[in-house]
Amino acid sequence: MRKMFFAVVFVAGLLFSGCAPKRTAPAGEFYFARDGRPAAQIVVAEKAPPAVRHAAGELQKFLKEMTGALLPIREDSTPGAKHEILLGPSRRLAGWKIPGDGKALGAEDYILQTSGPHLIITGGEPRGTLYGVYGLLEDHLGCRWFTPAVSRIPKSATLRIGPLEERVSPRLEYREPFTMDCFDGDWAARNRMNGNAASLEERHGGKITYFGFVHTFESLLPPEKHFSSHPEFYSLVKGRRLRDRSQLCCTNQEVIRLVTEEVKRRIREHPEAKVFSVSQNDWFNYCECPECTALAEREGSQSAPVLQLVNRVARAVKDEFPEAWIDTLAYQYTRKPPRTLRPEPNVIVRLCSIECCFAHSFESCGSEENRAFVRDVEGWSQISRRLWVWDYVTSFSHYLVPFPNLRVRGANIRFLARHNVRGIFEQDVYNTLNGELSALSGYLNAKLLWNPDYDEARATREFLEAVYGAASAPIAEYLRLIHDKVEKEKIHMDIWVGPEHSHLDDGLIDQANRLWDQAEREAAGNPQVLERVRTARLSVDYATIERMRARRETVYSIDHRNFRVRLDPAFQARVQRFFESAERSGVTQIREANGSLALYKKEFGTISPEGLFPPLPAASPASVAPELRYSWYSGSFDKIPEFAGLTPGAQGTTGAVSLQVANPAVESYALRFQGYLEVPRDGIYTFSLASNDGSRLTIHDQVIIDNDGSHKLMARSGMVGLRAGRHPIVVDYFQMGGAQGLELQYAGPDLPRQVIPASAFWH
Repeated sequence: MRKMFFAVVFVAGLLFSGCAPKRTAPAGEFYFARDGRPAAQIVVAEKAPPAVRHAAGELQKFLKEMTGALLPIREDSTPGAKHEILLGPSRRLAGWKIPGDGKALGAEDYILQTSGPHLIITGGEPRGTLYGVYGLLEDHLGCRWFTPAVSRIPKSATLRIGPLEERVSPRLEYREPFTMDCFDGDWAARNRMNGNAASLEERHGGKITYFGFVHTFESLLPPEKHFSSHPEFYSLVKGRRLRDRSQLCCTNQEVIRLVTEEVKRRIREHPEAKVFSVSQNDWFNYCECPECTALAEREGSQSAPVLQLVNRVARAVKDEFPEAWIDTLAYQYTRKPPRTLRPEPNVIVRLCSIECCFAHSFESCGSEENRAFVRDVEGWSQISRRLWVWDYVTSFSHYLVPFPNLRVRGANIRFLARHNVRGIFEQDVYNTLNGELSALSGYLNAKLLWNPDYDEARATREFLEAVYGAASAPIAEYLRLIHDKVEKEKIHMDIWVGPEHSHLDDGLIDQANRLWDQAEREAAGNPQVLERVRTARLSVDYATIERMRARRETVYSIDHRNFRVRLDPAFQARVQRFFESAERSGVTQIREANGSLALYKKEFGTISPEGLFPPLPAASPASVAPELRYSWYSGSFDKIPEFAGLTPGAQGTTGAVSLQVANPAVESYALRFQGYLEVPRDGIYTFSLASNDGSRLTIHDQVIIDNDGSHKLMARSGMVGLRAGRHPIVVDYFQMGGAQGLELQYAGPDLPRQVIPASAFWH
């Protein structure tokens, strides 16, 4: 925050001073209330805009809540009073000079100043004056708005403030904690957030509104409309133009013309919007035509063709629409800045950190992903007038998994602010309430986005004490536990981690459960707080359930001799408690894609209290050799294909169900592993198949695990009774693009859980 002068502010009135003797206020000291009675009136202009009117109402509301006194609101056409709060530009401020450098106030700048017997709160349009009210209430009078339902409003019948002269300008022009728990308009305004997703209305001073948020190539030039007649508008990949999962040919002059026309149409039809996105689709397949390739090679980055298109659009709209900003992404294959191209002044480059480790700060982490991101931030910051960053603060495969990155938020935001980043979007759990500690995550983001130098330890402590009361101590200890592990053991953590990732282990989960048990006991006397504690505990409950479910042998009593299983009653009770709490708290999704809570609950309906697994007989192949056969297929897949109609691009044998046999140069492909699995004893065997994207395990023509579909790393498990000997096995897998992974584990009688070794495979 940029401040001209920050005088010592006396908030002695926050003490219970209702019985103090009356006295004359020293010069510059301003009283809001004395002994529960108004000591001033609030004055706004006769034609004050809605945000200033709302600011007056908010100031009146919270001062009454603090003191019991209802300060009257008057228009500037009425007679003056001895003590006034002059709110926003008005007749009362005629001739008043902006202090300091005299520069005009920006859209969100504000001034707080005691002047004679009055207090001035005024700011730029449209949000400055409103933010000035919240700045007074929060920064000087101790108010906090932790969640839409939980706030801290100090109480004192007499309330005063000392001499004050302060001008505030936010370091970041765009501030968005993209968390459903933070979309409430009043909460967002009170915490001085201005993002696109929040329900910010005219009374809140509006917000920074997008039309076409990101990944807009498809909508700007729809292939269903243009591809059949103009395939040259779309990506040339490996010698052919792509209709599906394509990008635009950004050097094509007709593409540039049509995209420009469409952007102009959008600006005309959506005057409420400030930002219009011209950005790549959310997949790879950039254009490899000679013109795009030559430009990318000359500039050393695939960002060059995209930026050239965006610049052409930006230049074409700037005169007719000088207030519009054209937004694009520096994302995945376009993340590296070009050598000589420079974004136009009206272009926003939104740089994305999706590949990074989020357990450690960008600067301190030793991973190559973080070092590369730091280089890209430094590069773009030198060439962009308006650099924004899209950051990530959750696991998108498992919204409820513990995700210890609260400690790095401040360091990361401060790093970005030092490098001329002017806007930050913190993508969190956005399509359901109550992801993993979502309310705390959103509040901490808000504090740091408004003021990157805010003390994040203080923000966390105040939040825990206000929201969880007596249970705050064990919850704080839980946060210390999970953050210490990734920090001390140098465990890297991307945005797809799940319950089986190395940042969690059985010992940590046991300690976490003990701490949450303690938190529930501490909160037992307050039903509202207890419910909040149980909602926050969903994260550890989810991790516990998923880790146990992936090891089905830990949730069943297994009778290998009779091939019978019985579900552990304690596990059954934990699952029931989890779903009851999740449904009460409004959780509807457990992952970003295809993750409804209702579907997740159905999966547990297939786990019966008891089960019989008649054993499958061992096969007797005439002759076998070690390892499995594999077949690898190049192609574009969105599910496991019908392999019978495909021609393999490579074949061989391998001792592991893994991706070591895949061609690393090919982004989309499928694999089939076939052969025999040898088990040493009769009994029930539990299998776990983890993959990104889809996979399937078949034994004796029975599907044991179906993990098909496009998804991030996800593990599923299954059980089957097997006689000792060799059993025909097939493992199928497909990879759509991006991150990938495949691993098969098993456990059985006297056989601890492990990755299946090469010695167990035959063909």
